[in-house]
Amino acid sequence: MKLFLNNILSSTSSIFKVIILSKFFGVLKTKKATKNSCIILGNGPSLTKSLVKYQDQLKEYDLVCVNNFVISDIYTCLKPTYYILAAPILYLHEAKLSSLYLELRNQIFSNIQEKTSWNLTLMVPFVAKKSNYFNLFLTNNPLIKPIYFNQTPVEGFSSINKLIFNLGLGMPRPHNIMIPAIMNCINLNYKYIYLIGADHSWLPDINVNEKNEALVNQKHFYDENESRPEKMQDYISRPRKLHEIIHKFYLTFKGYWIIKEYAANKNVSVYNASEISMIDAFERKEIPEIN
Repeated sequence: MKLFLNNILSSTSSIFKVIILSKFFGVLKTKKATKNSCIILGNGPSLTKSLVKYQDQLKEYDLVCVNNFVISDIYTCLKPTYYILAAPILYLHEAKLSSLYLELRNQIFSNIQEKTSWNLTLMVPFVAKKSNYFNLFLTNNPLIKPIYFNQTPVEGFSSINKLIFNLGLGMPRPHNIMIPAIMNCINLNYKYIYLIGADHSWLPDINVNEKNEALVNQKHFYDENESRPEKMQDYISRPRKLHEIIHKFYLTFKGYWIIKEYAANKNVSVYNASEISMIDAFERKEIPEIN
């Protein structure tokens, strides 16, 4: 009974969020992939090994990169088909951002603008449409075309969730970039989705210092040797507490199980081909060559 009541409240809340926050026209779902299969490139340390292991297969699949991938020289070698930037902070007015996030935003967009010499589809949330910074960025490289998606968080009854997901009006809580990346690839009608570099191996790298500050060493393939434990912060530089960090991780891993069920309902196979990964929702499988 308690679960039933919780689902009623969650579904009701989610429907209101969709009505208020989601856009009903021009959603990413109206676009269709040109191939049956894609590879989503996470930024975990194991990606370096996977790129060597699957160097032949990478040429055969549509590639989807995320977040800071562009700062690596590998970006111009692989020439990904899609790039997803989901963090709302990337599209806020600069007066609302800390210096940390201003620097991060400028680093990402300036690199994409300067390095992209092929047709690139940029997947971004609808909030980007209201960003003068983002719209100016688009005018500086005509090879970059945006498509927009709703990342309204949806919870509650599975049947209602699936309907909202299928319409492209929401998704599981997008606390990690891989959640909107996988959801978007499902809604683009890819039938086989492979993940590499999706390590998610943060749990052993959490600690609390003598000042009671919760620190996480978030390693990536491009900075594994230089990364160090740091405070996780929101967009106004408020340090996150340990329980907030762990809860965010909890929602991420839970979200993958929700995606697994949604993908099965859509006859889509999501495989985890990462060399190292804490994700327990998706079947582990190597990436095959396409004949």
